[in-house]
Amino acid sequence: MTVKTEQGTYDRCLSVAERLLAPLVKGMHRGAATIPLKGLASDHSAAADILEAFARPCLLAAHWLAATGGETMGFTREEIAKWFREGLVAGTNPKADTYWGPVTNYHQHAVEMGVLILALEIANDHLWNPLSEGEKQQVMAWMRTTRGCGFHRNNHMFFGILPLSFLVNQGADQPGDKELALRLLDIVESMYLKDGWFIDGMNETVDYYNAFAWHFYGLWWGKLYGHMDPARAQRWKDFAVPFLKDYVHFFAASGEHVPFGRSMPYRFNAVAPFGLSHYCGIDTIDPGLSRNIFMKNLNFFMDKLPEDEPLSLGWTDEFPLMAETYSCAGSPYWAAKALSPLLIDPNAPFWQAPVQPLPSELSDFVHPIPAAGLVVRSIDGDVELHNSETGINPGNTRFGTFKWGKTSYRTGVGLEVASASGEFPRDSALTAEAEDGTIYGRHSTHMLKCNDQQSAMVYVLGHKVSHFAVQVQTHVWWNGGWQLQLHKINAHQRSKMTVGGYSLPVDSPYTSKLIPIAGFDGSGTISHDAHDRTHTTSESSAYPTLTCNADGEATLICLCYCGKQSPANWQTQSLDESGIVLKSDEGTQWKVSFE
Repeated sequence: MTVKTEQGTYDRCLSVAERLLAPLVKGMHRGAATIPLKGLASDHSAAADILEAFARPCLLAAHWLAATGGETMGFTREEIAKWFREGLVAGTNPKADTYWGPVTNYHQHAVEMGVLILALEIANDHLWNPLSEGEKQQVMAWMRTTRGCGFHRNNHMFFGILPLSFLVNQGADQPGDKELALRLLDIVESMYLKDGWFIDGMNETVDYYNAFAWHFYGLWWGKLYGHMDPARAQRWKDFAVPFLKDYVHFFAASGEHVPFGRSMPYRFNAVAPFGLSHYCGIDTIDPGLSRNIFMKNLNFFMDKLPEDEPLSLGWTDEFPLMAETYSCAGSPYWAAKALSPLLIDPNAPFWQAPVQPLPSELSDFVHPIPAAGLVVRSIDGDVELHNSETGINPGNTRFGTFKWGKTSYRTGVGLEVASASGEFPRDSALTAEAEDGTIYGRHSTHMLKCNDQQSAMVYVLGHKVSHFAVQVQTHVWWNGGWQLQLHKINAHQRSKMTVGGYSLPVDSPYTSKLIPIAGFDGSGTISHDAHDRTHTTSESSAYPTLTCNADGEATLICLCYCGKQSPANWQTQSLDESGIVLKSDEGTQWKVSFE
């Protein structure tokens, strides 16, 4: 494979921050404590969305304010800083119509308060120090409304930790605040799995929140407040080391990361820990590689953003159907977390070290991560992800179980999301359709194997209310762009089983193909167009399917292909309970043991 790399520059990163700020500046009206962004409303409340549309852009502005150079888009640092300072004061004034309101139990306000605290710390000289003593006391009085609140037992615990730690740092804490912050950190650390990976608490998921939540907040806490517990601060640095070694494998040669898990519209937030780790003194990853991943991912998304348009809810364009119910128009500005490289000196190794190619640019690889139940592998510069364990908590299924429950996920092609009616998408998945037409996809999953040869798991397609159940044991092996899938099923009610291939936009350069080997009695194609768009990157999409009717035990075996090359055909030479031997038209033999 020819390695093509782009030398990332500090000025390029700075220009991205300014380009993202430019459309927001138009909405920065005097006396306001929010930016009137147009888009989806969340299920939190209008007050939460108002604060979110201020806080997350403030984090973006903070990185730019603290950076070196810039001011090429017609606005100055003092203008931007002054507007955010005035908005902060207006939003925290209980007597003003612009008051955001206090934090209360499990409220989104705590999340946005955490964002603002990081912004105040990052651009301290622009946003915090210029405030009068009275204004500071008012802001800190608002921060104190988090004290004693309940927080979701997941990454949200950090949003209790950050305000308390800020108040301790300012000498404005109350007795017990430091101890409470450290107690909340104990709870956070109880969610550690191993090898750098965390489970997102009550969400019960393992996905990109490891990157842009756990390691992001953990490293920032150590950087800003680690003097409260130096051993703990070092422990968070130690957590990041094995995680980053795994994480470099999630990015395709194009810079795209595998679309998987929740909050995909946060886009280049996925690269948040790379620059931050170097800023915090962690040099586990070569700075030339960290910079290359960061810049490629940043450019992948920015090159698709219309000029002078704000970030929208979507992957590469506006597509609200893929967003969770907690998302609103301000949500995508979590992407600002990725811009920590602007805090690194332009002459530092992160910016000056020779560029290093991504693992996906160097060669094909298979990288199992048993701690997370994930296998990531590279094929011709793309990256494919197999999840053999994690699934969202039953209480949060509204976020979309398909974001974890497909057989595999891949860069370059996108994926189908649930329809507006909530129907589970059948692309790249095994699904069961009940006689009433309800489609059940994978949810809670238990890992059997997670290695460089195969991914294997057991799960049930069904739901407690309907009392529908199809027990499944799935094994997936791989060979280049091909997967060999084996699904042993036990249908306790009559069901129509479907295996879907990768869904492709109609103009995609990729090919998606399924070849039945055993157990199927039908095939077809599912298509969508602009009237019923469900694809993350295209209004029109299609994917192949294989089907069978099941009632009791059955074994389904098929080949699934995705790639830019014309796929060779495979013929079955032998098949029994011990394994299968396949031979391609080119004479290549592929042996797989089922034992």
